[in-house]
Amino acid sequence: MTYTVIALDRDHTAIGIATASRSLAVGATVPALDPTVGAAASQAWTNPRLRTLLLDAVRTGRSPEQAITAVGDWDDEPELRQAAVLALDGRGAAHTGRATSAWRGHLLHDGVIVVGNVLTGAEVLEAMLASFGQRRPDGVHSLAQALLRSLVAGQEAGGDARGRQSAALLAAEVAADALAYDLRVDDDPDPLARLADLVRQRAGSNPAR
Repeated sequence: MTYTVIALDRDHTAIGIATASRSLAVGATVPALDPTVGAAASQAWTNPRLRTLLLDAVRTGRSPEQAITAVGDWDDEPELRQAAVLALDGRGAAHTGRATSAWRGHLLHDGVIVVGNVLTGAEVLEAMLASFGQRRPDGVHSLAQALLRSLVAGQEAGGDARGRQSAALLAAEVAADALAYDLRVDDDPDPLARLADLVRQRAGSNPAR
């Protein structure tokens, strides 16, 4: 019941994840980011524990594909789960369970993953991915803007078939001690507009790098 984008910037110096949903407080259960490892999402009939398990697996040397394959070992109902993980080197993997609610799917391309379920159609993910275009973001602030644009593109293409309620965005410089962006809109009639305000405020309080 959510659509999510995970991406690295052009030179793999920053990583981030952003998500939107017609569910309350999507940021509390879907996205996770560790600047020393990568970013992960767990959604659909959400098992938030999968986020930590995916990042832990990558941290201990498994590839994203190996980590995603383990979802079936960690969860008794993988057919209800949608999960994704992107490593700092650009490798990524995703899982969309066969019993997640339609329309559902995922796309992976060049350091970007988009995943979603209960969408109006495939065009949502296609628009999210296309929003990155030929000019890739450069640095954490540029990446945060690109993640936001991706969500907006998904929403304009149809988004969550049930409507709008919450959104979140996390972004960090690779290997940083803390996140540069850790923003959530838990309950709002236009969560992406509110998230855009927060991104602008956060960018304004941090000199561009």
